[in-house]
Amino acid sequence: MIRNISTFGDVERLGSAAVVSMLGAALAVPTIGRIVTGGETLPGLALAGLGTVLALVLVAAGVLLAWAEFTPHHTLRISGWAILGTIVLGLVLALIALSGVDLPVYAGATLLSVSAFAHVLIGVRDVQRIRAEDVARQREKLAVLNRLARHNLRHEAQLLVFAAGRLPDATDRPTREDVAADVEAVAADLTEMNETLGQSQELIRSDTAPSTVDLSDLVAGAVADVREDHPDAAVEVSVPDGCRVVAGDQLQRAVAELIENAVQHAGDAPDVRVQADRDRGRVTLRVVDDGPGIPEEERAVVTREVDIDQLAHSQGLGLWFVRWVMDAYGGEFGIEATDEGTVVSIGLPAARG
Repeated sequence: MIRNISTFGDVERLGSAAVVSMLGAALAVPTIGRIVTGGETLPGLALAGLGTVLALVLVAAGVLLAWAEFTPHHTLRISGWAILGTIVLGLVLALIALSGVDLPVYAGATLLSVSAFAHVLIGVRDVQRIRAEDVARQREKLAVLNRLARHNLRHEAQLLVFAAGRLPDATDRPTREDVAADVEAVAADLTEMNETLGQSQELIRSDTAPSTVDLSDLVAGAVADVREDHPDAAVEVSVPDGCRVVAGDQLQRAVAELIENAVQHAGDAPDVRVQADRDRGRVTLRVVDDGPGIPEEERAVVTREVDIDQLAHSQGLGLWFVRWVMDAYGGEFGIEATDEGTVVSIGLPAARG
């Protein structure tokens, strides 16, 4: 597919595509010069002609990359492959020249054009593989959203039917307040599910370009919100000041979801610890609660230890949302059951500086 001109203007994509075209143009100069000056054998002219054709193909490839439906990151990846192929073979040719072998410049340019062209193809295949994996992840998200939404809607509908069935019961007639509380609880669950579904759909559609996020400020804000909604919860925070990670806007919702989930499922008097540490360029955030833990079958599905077809029920979409946010930002996600409770961890690249 070709990109519409109205969206044509991304500097990163244009710059990456221009590198491929300029590389081709530079490699075409010595081969075209050899053809123009002549004085070469037929095999030599054929070699120069091949180099010229491949160099011009590289120029055209750069133009196509600028217009193609690739993300800026993907275009940069393809140009990186082309540069890598040129540099590696260029070093080999330099060693050959230093060893005393007389290699004509146009012949070296032809070899470099072959390598650059081959690596552009490798880059395109690499990007196609990445895009195929992205499509598979999106299908997983849609499948999970469909299964959990249907299950949760069925569950809430059963609660409404139960509330309605209590009204005509003459032996144990509930008050209006009792029924209203039941209906209000269902409405709150449906509202929460709708918000999480909306966030998940936004994550599927959005461009998750990485940025620098202050994890200490983010956690502080999430904990403040949880304490406001759950004043009886004890939440201990141990996150170094200025702890910054490479992530994006969706990370705030993911961390808030982890803390909220821990508080809600840790019993009547929840005791939750939020701690972070940095090691070898990675930051790991752990949310520890003293609750009964997440069922083994649910942990296995969310952590992809078993197939999604075994998904039968869930505490909600929260953990899945966190899982997908980590996928989007190249992070890790883990759930561990300990004697003290449940530990849910996420890992992200640490921001430099």
